[in-house]
Amino acid sequence: MKIVYCVFAALLGPGMMLAQSSSQQPVSSQNNNDLTSEVKALREALLQMQKQVAAQQQEIEALKAQSKNSVTVAASSEPLPSHGNGVGGDSVSSKFESTIVSAGATVQQQATQTQGRSKPEQIPLGAFRLGDSILEVGGFVDLENIYRTTNTQSNIATNLGGFPYGNTPPGRVSEFRTTAQFSRLSLKVHDRFAGSDIISFVEGDFSGNDSSGVYQSANPHTNRLRLYFMDLKRGKWEILGGQTWSWLTPNREGTGPIPSDLAITYNEDQSLGVGVPYTRAAEFRVAYHLNEHWTFGVGIEDPNQYIGGFAALPAAFTSVGSQFDNGTQVGAANAFPDVLSKATYDNEFAHRHFHAEVTGLFTGAHASAMPLGSSSFETHMIVGGGGQLATNYDLMCDKLVFLANIFWSDGGAHYLAATGPELVVRPNAAGTDISLSMVHAGAGSAGFEWRATQKQAFAIYYGSDYYGRNFFPDTTNAAHPGTIIGYGGPGSPNTNNRAIQQVTFDWLQTLWKHPRYGALQTYTQYSYLTRAPWAVAPGDPKNAHLSMVYAGLRYVLPSSASTLLRVPYPN
Repeated sequence: MKIVYCVFAALLGPGMMLAQSSSQQPVSSQNNNDLTSEVKALREALLQMQKQVAAQQQEIEALKAQSKNSVTVAASSEPLPSHGNGVGGDSVSSKFESTIVSAGATVQQQATQTQGRSKPEQIPLGAFRLGDSILEVGGFVDLENIYRTTNTQSNIATNLGGFPYGNTPPGRVSEFRTTAQFSRLSLKVHDRFAGSDIISFVEGDFSGNDSSGVYQSANPHTNRLRLYFMDLKRGKWEILGGQTWSWLTPNREGTGPIPSDLAITYNEDQSLGVGVPYTRAAEFRVAYHLNEHWTFGVGIEDPNQYIGGFAALPAAFTSVGSQFDNGTQVGAANAFPDVLSKATYDNEFAHRHFHAEVTGLFTGAHASAMPLGSSSFETHMIVGGGGQLATNYDLMCDKLVFLANIFWSDGGAHYLAATGPELVVRPNAAGTDISLSMVHAGAGSAGFEWRATQKQAFAIYYGSDYYGRNFFPDTTNAAHPGTIIGYGGPGSPNTNNRAIQQVTFDWLQTLWKHPRYGALQTYTQYSYLTRAPWAVAPGDPKNAHLSMVYAGLRYVLPSSASTLLRVPYPN
């Protein structure tokens, strides 16, 4: 071993001496300078990398927030700015970027899939989907109890213009009946086609043309057509055709034809109430929605030159009565359609809805008669018209509503529930020919509706109908010269109404309501009416009086029950 150690010492010794001698040379100072430069460069690179990481962290947090809010993939997948050139932090950033972009795409895809799945389900409860169309089945099952203090011989619809006076047998006895004929069924189909919004609506009840023995045994009330129309909206234009409520019927908002759009009171009486003009007739009309506030429209509807049993005809021309609706004649010889125009304004003031409207009416009538001493017929025509102002306003938001309307016309009786005549037939001075003359007819109503809770509603209304006098001597009556005919003259019968007035109180109670299964309601209406004739015979009462109570129970189908949130009565 000593020999080995000696050999290693001999070999290493010269090397160590050489190294010692070389370390003493001046290159050591240069190496120190290079080391300082490298350390400084590393510090700058580290500082730059820290700044890049901080910036990347901020961008990552922003991308996370965007992905949570389901931003679009395009916005989430924009490339991040490049930081540095080959610094180790860039590879980490790229991993985070790809992760955030992938998460954003996944969130957006899930949101899109969720929307796609929920879209077909966004239909009203109680409705069905037929392809791309939505079918809503509405209406209600009704059990009605009616009590009247006089025998009006009316069913669910009160004879507002003919309830009896107290000096007659019907005026001395009350009437009571229970009926389900007010029950109703409606079908509404909603679809979109080629950029147009289309609604088809049909509604019927069981107050058709009952036979005289309808209350014997089976109570076979006949079904009847109430409404049947199609409404098309495209852009600002709206076109409607079919049988619907007249534009003289006041709206709650806009010009819409759906019953819940109309101010037709909460009354149970199928005649609505005194003072509210209305018809349900065949119509064609066009409306232009200028903006969210203003709507203008014009249309035509089925006329009816009506005289009922009110007007006394010239003795030599009684046959002309068959050319008018006299209460028994169905096919009146109408001259042309009634023309109606309507303008409405809707706005919100402090979250309280305001609606105002003005409606114009142009109507006419004609009849043919052969003048005495002539062998040919002559046709006589007359035109009339009128207008209505109506409004409603939320005195308390979704709680207390004020409603009012006023109507005046020459020949507008057709819209006042058969309480007076549209016109009279006037003989000439020689008694050889006739002419037609319109009767002034006006109406007005006002009321308050209080939606006390989601399940209780109360209302009070006052309404009045008025008819002007239009009478003259019958120059064709040779047997009794000077006999007064027409309407409302001296000695005229007490069926010639001057004014009919009504006060009504309504109470509606929703006992139970479920969005999928419908609602159960009770309701009570009390009304007091008077009617005054133009002429009162000695000893006869000056007025006819009537008190009546409607009380009933109703099950409302789910589709119609949704209107109870806004209008407690799904008429």
